[in-house]
Amino acid sequence: MIKQGRDAEIDIPLALITIIKANIMAYVVTSIFVLLASIIITYTDVTPKFEGFITVIGILFSAFLAGFDTAKIENKNGYRWGAVGGAFYFVIFLGMATIIDKLNQVEPGMMLLIALLVLLTSSIAGMISVNIESQTTYRR
Repeated sequence: MIKQGRDAEIDIPLALITIIKANIMAYVVTSIFVLLASIIITYTDVTPKFEGFITVIGILFSAFLAGFDTAKIENKNGYRWGAVGGAFYFVIFLGMATIIDKLNQVEPGMMLLIALLVLLTSSIAGMISVNIESQTTYRR
């Protein structure tokens, strides 16, 4: 265990397992959004631009979920743990996009915007997660 700050200990293996579980759940949600967009495009008259829109919404919702679940590692510093969860989410996103060779179709500015939005969304989710946890603990 690593001692952090004042009397706070973080179990690193447990933290890694929590980050991995949070990202698995986030990618399940991402795949549902992508599947939903594909079904809508196939069976309706919407344009393919709609797929990009729904995919970005899915990415943001999934990053929120990853940050929210990752922040449960510790009952403080939610924004940091949320950002860590979001960063892992984005690194996996980049890895998968590179493997399926779709990264070359995305403009660098759009990729930077997605990265910033993922970090911001997951940080906010981490803060919400920690605050919800401390409120329920306080009421007991």
